[in-house]
Amino acid sequence: MSEEVVVVDEILVKVREAMAEQGLDAMVPMSPENLAYASGAAPPSQKTVRSRLAAAILPADGRDTEIVTVRLEAPLVSSQSRLDRVTSYEEFVEHPIDVIAASLRSRGLADARIGIETTYLTHADHERLRSALPRAELRAVDEHWERLRRIKTPSEIERIRHIGRAAQRITEECVALVSAGSTERELGNLITERYHRAGGDALTMLVVASGERSAHLNGPPTDRVLAPGDIVRTDVIGTAGHYYSDVARTAVVGEPNAEQRRIYDLLLDVHHRCLEALRPGAISSDVHAIYHDAITAAGLPAYHFVGHGLGVTLHEGPFVNALTSVPLEEGMVLCIEPLTSLEGRFGMQIEDEVLITADGCELLTEAGEILRIGA
Repeated sequence: MSEEVVVVDEILVKVREAMAEQGLDAMVPMSPENLAYASGAAPPSQKTVRSRLAAAILPADGRDTEIVTVRLEAPLVSSQSRLDRVTSYEEFVEHPIDVIAASLRSRGLADARIGIETTYLTHADHERLRSALPRAELRAVDEHWERLRRIKTPSEIERIRHIGRAAQRITEECVALVSAGSTERELGNLITERYHRAGGDALTMLVVASGERSAHLNGPPTDRVLAPGDIVRTDVIGTAGHYYSDVARTAVVGEPNAEQRRIYDLLLDVHHRCLEALRPGAISSDVHAIYHDAITAAGLPAYHFVGHGLGVTLHEGPFVNALTSVPLEEGMVLCIEPLTSLEGRFGMQIEDEVLITADGCELLTEAGEILRIGA
């Protein structure tokens, strides 16, 4: 049995259990993240051409699962999906909502209880689906999908672990290949090439920001030349098999000065303290307080969160901030990322991926001393 089949089978078992608990006859995920989560497939233009809706049709009995997609992408979707069949529609000729509704009616679900994502569908598409299935009870299940995705299956954890460790290794290797006089873009190109070579689907957001630009959150690489004394902040954000990596590191060109060393050492100490607090039952807002209190006590600006869940989306629940008091659970995968930014001067960040275990946490990636770039 392939790894893809294992991933989807584990997830579909969870989905069926959730439907039984909620008294649903079917669930029809349509957002890119939940479609990929449930089916293993990601129609390439789904995110950029909103009219090209796609959906997975998941009956409560687990039989005859189906994915509906635009015809021109059906061959690719067929190669990715591990659901039982693929149904395609002709763009501009057929409306995808009508095709989805026809499939549900053909299964005897015209008057069933059907879970849909109301936050993804436009109002017009929601009304079209309601008109096509006037006797069905369309229930909002957006929060149910979020809760399902919070606890990762063993195969999901392996995927995240693999690409996360690759992102860490690639960052360390590529930082060692550049020096003062290199550009941010040259470093970014090295990271991109090696990420693809490691099996990554794509880098969805690559941060390479040096000098005063290192204080700019999510700054892409530019032609700025690295100079001695520069702080260089990287964040390797991409996917492999639809699962994200999110690993940030801080480097310095040459030797860090006293201020740089002091702030990085503070961040690393706070990072370790946050990680030590992670275990089942720990409250997410308490973990954020460790970071916030230490950074503000040092007279530095703190960010509004210090962590988030990671999976088929980059930022998913639970968020580790002051406003979210969620008990952590075994099987959650989090990114813990203490950072501080001194606008106009420099910014520093440490970000690791962490699995919550029965008695604490497992570091899927592990930051250490500030990285060095040759001067």
